[in-house]
Amino acid sequence: MSLEKAKQQYAGQWLAFLVIEETPSGELWGEVIAHNHDRRELHQELRGKKVDRAYVTFAGPVVKPGYAVIL
Repeated sequence: MSLEKAKQQYAGQWLAFLVIEETPSGELWGEVIAHNHDRRELHQELRGKKVDRAYVTFAGPVVKPGYAVIL
């Protein structure tokens, strides 16, 4: 499964993604190891499974619509 398809399938959740292949265009392919709405719970699940390598990302906008961020 591509990372983009996983983000669409689990929109609004945190994903732990095991990257198996990266295409020359930069697209990532692999499998979803875990997903959860709560980042802390996702990390607890990964520790419980003793996952030592995963790409963790949020499948959605980092800033909610209507809000602004100043860096």
